[in-house]
Amino acid sequence: MTQPAEDDRQPQEGRGLWPCGILGAPHGLDGRLHLRLSPDGSIYFAAGTRFYVSARGDQPLQEVELERAGGSDRRPLVRVGSARTREAAALWTGGLLLAAGGELDEWPQHVCGDLIGLRALSGGADIGTVTDVLQGVAQDILLITAVDGAEIMVPLVDELVTVDLEAGAVSIREGLL
Repeated sequence: MTQPAEDDRQPQEGRGLWPCGILGAPHGLDGRLHLRLSPDGSIYFAAGTRFYVSARGDQPLQEVELERAGGSDRRPLVRVGSARTREAAALWTGGLLLAAGGELDEWPQHVCGDLIGLRALSGGADIGTVTDVLQGVAQDILLITAVDGAEIMVPLVDELVTVDLEAGAVSIREGLL
C-alpha cells in the first residue's frame, strides 16, 4: 500500500489544526470576508499553508484555498475558495477557519481530551489530576484538581510541563508549585 502524498492527507480528528478565527460578514462586492481572529489566530494564519473551514452544523471539515485580500493585521480580509461575489462569500459566514501545514506541523500540540484525566506530578510526587484545559490569552492552562481538592492552574508551556501520554501523566517543573 502506498502512502498518500503529504498534501493529500486529511487532518485526523482535529489533530494538527490550529484555530485562526471565525469568518465574518462579507466586505464589499468582490467576495472578501472579515476574519474575526481567535487568540493567536494571526500567528496560525501566517504560519499555515493549508486551510480548512468547519461549517455550522455537523458537516465535515472542508479544505479550502485561502487568499489574504487586505485589511489589517488585527482585522484581515480573506477570500475563500472561488467566492468572488458578495453572495458567494456570505455562504462562508460563521465558519471556523483552521490552519495546518508549514511551520504549524513542527509545533508541539496536545488534544485537550488526551490531557484530561492524566495524573499530575511534581518532583516525583502525585499532586492531583488534570480535570480541564482552559484557553488562555497567551497559552492553554491546565486545571488540576489537587489531592486535597484545591484547584491549581498551570500554563501548558514546554518550559513548565512535560506531557507523557504513555505514562498517563504530566510532570510540572519542580519548585513551581
